[in-house]
Amino acid sequence: MSDSEAGPRVAPVAEFRPIHYMGNKSRFLSAIEAAVSAVAAPDSTACDLFAGTSVVGRRLAMTRPVISSDVQAYSAVLAQALTRPRAFTSGEVRSVMEAAHGWLAETESGMQDLLVLEERAMSNADADPGTLADIIEHGSLTTTGRGSSQLQAAKETARSVLDDRMATMTRYYGGVYFSYRQAAALDALRYALRTTWGKQRDATATAALLGVASDLVSTVGSHFAQPIQPRTAVGSLKRNWIRQVMRSRGVQTLPAFETWLTRYASLTPTRFECRAVQADYTSMLANLGPEVGVIYADPPYTRDHYSRFYHVLETLVLDDDPGVTLVPGSSQPSRGLYRQNRHQSPFSIRSLVMPAFQELFANAKRLDVPLVLSYSPMSEGTKARPETRLVSIDGLTSLASEYFADVQVLTIQSSSHSRFNRVEVSAEVRGNAEVLIVGSN
Repeated sequence: MSDSEAGPRVAPVAEFRPIHYMGNKSRFLSAIEAAVSAVAAPDSTACDLFAGTSVVGRRLAMTRPVISSDVQAYSAVLAQALTRPRAFTSGEVRSVMEAAHGWLAETESGMQDLLVLEERAMSNADADPGTLADIIEHGSLTTTGRGSSQLQAAKETARSVLDDRMATMTRYYGGVYFSYRQAAALDALRYALRTTWGKQRDATATAALLGVASDLVSTVGSHFAQPIQPRTAVGSLKRNWIRQVMRSRGVQTLPAFETWLTRYASLTPTRFECRAVQADYTSMLANLGPEVGVIYADPPYTRDHYSRFYHVLETLVLDDDPGVTLVPGSSQPSRGLYRQNRHQSPFSIRSLVMPAFQELFANAKRLDVPLVLSYSPMSEGTKARPETRLVSIDGLTSLASEYFADVQVLTIQSSSHSRFNRVEVSAEVRGNAEVLIVGSN
């Protein structure tokens, strides 16, 4: 194991962030690129094994070919859009927007009771947030028998219109994650992209739709793990959520979509090809060819499954009607309105995480390629969750040493000028650092 002194300083680079994402690597791209370049064979392909937002894949594809792989479908869309962005003509944009407006014109008339109820609730939120809280807690059309009689009646009227219109965003997530008007506009854009490109929807346009949804969602952290909780455990109304919800729900969906199209049009395509693959990490590893000269792996660090945080984005990409998971022993939907049969990563399950790392390391050794692994040290956590990581850095490096002749631990300190240091495996690593474990033979 290497215990070399400090390596080169790596200056942070401002990068395009396609969605709000837990564990986003935008701040660490220079360090990751340097680590990959240091061990990869010249002109070889890099495999980004847990690609997520694909910002790492985009950076690596500036200097070498890349295979961007992730089990989630939205990741492949982002990889395509980030590396081969498309600039749309004004006529193409106009055609999509006209189709969306047409869908809304036919649909919103049947939703007027819901729309008016929510608009009044938002107008009165500062003085009386109860109605808006009711909508956030019980507004999904999949929830029955909950909420005020006025909300239940408005939802029943809307169901008769929305059930036959592929309005998944509105039926499932309207009122809860988005305003009803925002959710309907997301459905209108889904319809517009479907009618314009069919099942093989344009990746850049779909990525723009993901960016819009990620910006619109009115939750803490801008993800979809769970809606805002407007009440305390004993039912008293909080007030600290009102401003955030009002701000998020004041954004207009269709103009935001046009803005995202412009953002993607401003991107420079990558110099090398990035092949986007939707696959589980085990399947990807089994099918890697001799052109691959390095694997970059950024698996989940905690018990939090990414499919829980981004299930709405997955539904937007798959353009399906997945159903929602139910509260155990109940006919009511789960609070987060999660997709049925969503992916569960072994890296987020305590009993499976070490076998998962063993499989990852063993495959890298079998392929005879170096591995650059992103991980984060254990921190103090919270009283409810004292251990925020499932594996310690010492545990990972010890395991890696069984498969690689040389194992280095590189820390990237969070600062205005990120430092890129090699440290002894036994040395204490600060909890706010990002760690790269590099194994090679």
